Amino acid sequence: MTIQQTSRRGCLLILAAAACGCASKSKQTVAVDQLRPAPLGTISDSIWQQQEENAEASDFVIYEHEWVGNSTQLNAAGMEHVKQIAARAAETPFPVLIERASMSAEPGTRHGFPVNGNDDLDLHRREFIVHALGEMGVQESDSRVVVSPALTPGFQDFEAERAYNSGFSDYNNGASGFGGGATFGGFGGGGLY
Repeated sequence: MTIQQTSRRGCLLILAAAACGCASKSKQTVAVDQLRPAPLGTISDSIWQQQEENAEASDFVIYEHEWVGNSTQLNAAGMEHVKQIAARAAETPFPVLIERASMSAEPGTRHGFPVNGNDDLDLHRREFIVHALGEMGVQESDSRVVVSPALTPGFQDFEAERAYNSGFSDYNNGASGFGGGATFGGFGGGGLY
């Protein structure tokens, strides 16, 4: 038997098998006009919704940079943030997280670098926020406020520098990394006369 005869015989067997499979009465056929594709976003919507919910939860984190140094006093941005948390707390189930202190100097260390945690400061900050939220009408603030690491890690120094410089390099390349658009002379379209 030659190669051509073998390949013909193989093709005939495949066609015969396919014909038998198509003749089966157990398969149901659907008319093309009855096929309905899934609506756009059916697969990805749940992913976006989960990301949105995670972002909402991170709105309830009071970060270390919102405090004045190693104190229990909030800076202006921190006070505004706590007011926003209080306004939204009744309609959301998220806990209020206080990021752990990480910039305290430990007494008795050789150089006294402010690179240590401070559990006492964390507890005092928690008490402060519980009291403040209670004063603003947040129910069960004592059970909702916890000291915890932030939900998302912050930038490392080299990452922040890279992001900062990237904004400038995009601006210089015409991408306007800091908002705005094309300007003439840097004055929003008019330039100087």
